[in-house]
Amino acid sequence: MIPVAKWRVWIDEEYCVGDAVCVSFCPEVFELDEETGKARTKVDIIGEDLYDCVKEALEACTAACIYMEQIE
Repeated sequence: MIPVAKWRVWIDEEYCVGDAVCVSFCPEVFELDEETGKARTKVDIIGEDLYDCVKEALEACTAACIYMEQIE
């Protein structure tokens, strides 16, 4: 059986500017918090199916506050 890669995704909300770029790239993983106006993750662990859209969101983030680390 081939192991499936997984990644942990998180946002440093202190630095988020709330421009929702991440939401536009990957709405399956990111959303805006209505109270704070800042982005947050809907899920903390992603698989290969969401890797590309999270990577694009991470690279497009104007505040550089999205992080992803491989855990498996």
